Amino acid sequence: MKINISNLSEGVHEYELSRSAEELGLSEDFTGNVVAHAVLEKTTRQILLRAKVRAQAVFQCDRCANEFRSDIRSVFEAAYVWEAGSSGEESDDFHILSPDTNIIDISKDVKEYTLLAVPLKLLCKENCAGLCPRCGRNLNAMPNGICTCPPKEMDSRWGALEKLKKAAH
Repeated sequence: MKINISNLSEGVHEYELSRSAEELGLSEDFTGNVVAHAVLEKTTRQILLRAKVRAQAVFQCDRCANEFRSDIRSVFEAAYVWEAGSSGEESDDFHILSPDTNIIDISKDVKEYTLLAVPLKLLCKENCAGLCPRCGRNLNAMPNGICTCPPKEMDSRWGALEKLKKAAH
């Protein structure tokens, strides 16, 4: 996802960039193209970048183990400053460009911010009921999310503990 900045006039410029998830080095969970809508604001000393990124992914739900499709969206900003000698420090959102730089590549940023936008808990839906702890059936397919399997027989070795529990109540 490269943007040619040579001969770019001062002001605001918009770009729609697209690249396959595979080309960006994203995992096989991501499908199709990753699209970045980039807005560059150029002044004599710097370029400010604001980008909105969209990607599609197929994940496995952490509760019910079903596959589901998810839209991943992220937003990031970066500053590119021209500096002769480029001896200053760079960070994730601040880049130093030499005066002869013609192209900025935002592929790395797009990849990193897309990965950061993936939720830690992958759920097919917010109220996913998960799996029955006894039989392993998907509770989302059951009425009211309650399984109808018979209760599990208690291991006889736990009988003494069960008696103590009943005596306490």
